[in-house]
Amino acid sequence: MASLRASSRLLSRQLKRESFSLQGLSKSLSALSLSSLNSLELEQRLKCDDVLYRSGSSNCGTSLPGIRKFITSATESQTQLEHDVSTPEQAPAGYTAPRSPLRSYSPVLSGFSVLPHPAAGIPEGLSPPSDVGKLSLELLGREMSNRLSLGRLEETIQLFEDWVKIPDLDGKSKVPTLMVYNLLLHAKLRIGADPRNLLQIVKEMEMSGVKPNLLTYNFLLRAIFRHRNSLMAEEILQRMVKSGSEAQPDGDSYNFVIVLCALDRRLGTAMKLLQDMYSRGYVPSKTTYNELVLAATRSLRTRLAVSVLKEMKKHSVVPQLQTIVELAVTATEVDDSECSLLALRFLTETELSKSARNLAMDEGSILAILCCAARTADADLSREAWTVLLNSLRGTRPPLPASYLARIHALSGAGDFDTAFSTLHEMQVAYSDSVKNDTEILSPFSSLRPLVLACTRGGAAALDAAYYKLAEMHGQGKPVALAAINCVIQGCSNIWDYDRAYQTFESIGNTFGLIPDVHSCNALLDVFGKNRRTAEVLQIHKYMEEMGIKPDFRTYSLLIDAHVVNLDSQAALDAMDSMEKAGHTPSRISVRNVLRRCVQEGDQERRKEVDRLAKKFGYQNFGVFINRWQQIAQLQQV
Repeated sequence: MASLRASSRLLSRQLKRESFSLQGLSKSLSALSLSSLNSLELEQRLKCDDVLYRSGSSNCGTSLPGIRKFITSATESQTQLEHDVSTPEQAPAGYTAPRSPLRSYSPVLSGFSVLPHPAAGIPEGLSPPSDVGKLSLELLGREMSNRLSLGRLEETIQLFEDWVKIPDLDGKSKVPTLMVYNLLLHAKLRIGADPRNLLQIVKEMEMSGVKPNLLTYNFLLRAIFRHRNSLMAEEILQRMVKSGSEAQPDGDSYNFVIVLCALDRRLGTAMKLLQDMYSRGYVPSKTTYNELVLAATRSLRTRLAVSVLKEMKKHSVVPQLQTIVELAVTATEVDDSECSLLALRFLTETELSKSARNLAMDEGSILAILCCAARTADADLSREAWTVLLNSLRGTRPPLPASYLARIHALSGAGDFDTAFSTLHEMQVAYSDSVKNDTEILSPFSSLRPLVLACTRGGAAALDAAYYKLAEMHGQGKPVALAAINCVIQGCSNIWDYDRAYQTFESIGNTFGLIPDVHSCNALLDVFGKNRRTAEVLQIHKYMEEMGIKPDFRTYSLLIDAHVVNLDSQAALDAMDSMEKAGHTPSRISVRNVLRRCVQEGDQERRKEVDRLAKKFGYQNFGVFINRWQQIAQLQQV
C-alpha cells in the first residue's frame, strides 16, 4: 500500500506539472498576428508541442518569439498546488518519470491514478495483439499514458485499436473508459489528426455510454483551432453548455472559440461569447483581448475596439504595444478621434509607457493622427499625438511643417488660440530659412487657411478677440509670429472689412515691432481689390517696391484680379506682362477672367492679345463659356 500511495503521489505531481506543458498552443496565440496565422506557423508550433513531451520540458514556448500563455481562472488555481506535492521516495531502475498528457484542472483526473508499479519496468511492447487483449482497463490506461508521455504517439493509437478489436472472455465488445478515450484523443491531437476524426471518436464514446467531459471537449477544440474552423468550434461550445456539469466550458474553452471567431472576423459572435464568459465568472486572457482588438482594428470597427479596450482597462489587462499602435493609426481612417485618443493614452498612462519610451513611431503615422485631430477639432488628441511625436524624434530634428500645421489647425478648430499661435511661432523659427524659398509654407491663402477660417468663424468680434490675444501675448513678453497677424488680416479680407484689415497691418510695426512680409501685403491687396479700391492697390504695390519685398505669384494674380474688378482690361494685361517678366506664368483662371472682361467690354483687339497669350501659355480649348440664355439667343438668330 505504501508503494501504491507513492505512485499516486508521483502521478499527481506529474499531472499538476503537466498543466503548463499542454498550453503550448494557447501560448502561441498572443504572438500571432492575423497575417501570420498560416499552416506553416501552426505546424511549427505543433512540432514544438511534440518536442515538449519528448524532452519533458515545460519551456518549449519560450523558444518562439513573443509567446505568452493563456491566463484563466481555471489554470491559475492550480499553480500553487504543484508546489505542495511531495517527491516520490523511489522509482524503478532506468525509469524516467514521464509527464502526463492530461491537464491538472480537469475533473477526469480525480479518477486517474495509474502508473507502472515501482517493481515493474516499462514493457517494451506487447506482441502479438493477443497479449494486448489480455490487458485490463487499468493496465491499458497505464500503457497508453506511458507511451504517450514518451512521444510514441502511433504506438499509443495502435495499442488502443488492437485492444478494442479483441473481444473479452464473454465474447462481448470491450468498452474503454473515459480516461482511455481521453488518452486516445490526446494522441490523435498531437499527430495533427483532422478534427472530424476526433469528433467521430467523441460520437463513439457517446454511443458506448461514455459521457465526454471538459477535457474531452478541450482536446477537440484544440484540434479545431489548428484548422481554424470557428463554426465547428462554436457548435462544440454549444454542446458543452447543454451537457452536464462535468463538461461545462471553462476559461480555456471560451478563449479558444472567441479567438477563432476573431480570426475569422466574426466579431458579433465573438462579443456575444465574451459576454457569456463574463456571466460565468471567467476573465478572458490577454491573448483573447488582443485578438479581438486586432480583428476590430483591421475591420475598421473602431467603436467595438473602444468597448474592448474599456473592458481591458476595467480588468487591468495591458494590451500588446503594436496592437495599440496599429489601432491608433487605423482609427484615423474613419476619423474616430475618441478611439485614437484612448489608444494613445494606453501608451502614456498604463504599463505600456515603459515600453513606449523606446518606441519610435514613424512621423507619417503620427501625422495621420494629427490630421484626424485637425478634421475633428480634437485638441486632446493633438496634444497626445504631439507628445508621442516629440518622444519619437528625441530632439534630433524639429517636426515636419505638415505636423506643425496639423497641430495648429486642430488647436484653432478647438478654440485654443494661445497654443495655436505659440506653435505657429515655433514653426516659423524652425523653418525660417525654408520660408524664404517656399513662401507657401506660411501663406494665409493656402497652408494657414484653416486658421484664418477659425479666426473668422465669429465674424468681426472673433477677429478682434484673436488680435487682442496676440497683443496680450506681446504684452506678456511672449513671442508673436508674424504669420498669426497675417491670418488676422486675411480674416478681415474674408469679411470685406478693409478698414480693420489696414489697421491690423499698421499694428505690425507700431504695436508688435515687426516688418510686414509678402503675405501681409497680399492680404491687403486682396481686401482692397474686392472693394474696388484700385488706388490703394497701387499704393500697396509701390510700398512693396520701396520696402524691397519681392512679389510672388499670388501678388501678381491679385493685381490682375483687382484690375479686372475695376473694369480695366489694359491694366490687367500690363500686370500679366509684368508677371511673365518676373518669371511667373499667369494661371488659367486669371487669363480667362481678363478674356471675359474684354468680351464684356467689346474690346476685340485686347481679346486677340489675350488669345495669343493663352496659346503661348499652352492653354488648350480656351474660350469664354456662354450661359444658357446666350445659347438660346444665338439659336434664334440662326
